[in-house]
Amino acid sequence: MEDVLNCLKIINNPTGQKAGRLSHALKSLDEIVHNSNADLHPRLKHFLQNRSYGKALIWLNEGEPEKGSCGK
Repeated sequence: MEDVLNCLKIINNPTGQKAGRLSHALKSLDEIVHNSNADLHPRLKHFLQNRSYGKALIWLNEGEPEKGSCGK
């Protein structure tokens, strides 16, 4: 889960990151989501599949993100 959190932090605040870190973080999250062995909470998986990275980060930090157009 720490990998997911680190990737989300990079994506949500890419300023000052080394070249290639943002694209690597995006690719890593895509691989995690598509890995059938990944043990992700259904709500977190929903956020990641829909690329709602800000919501995923809020949720992982025990916040309650605003509902989107899907109502979740």
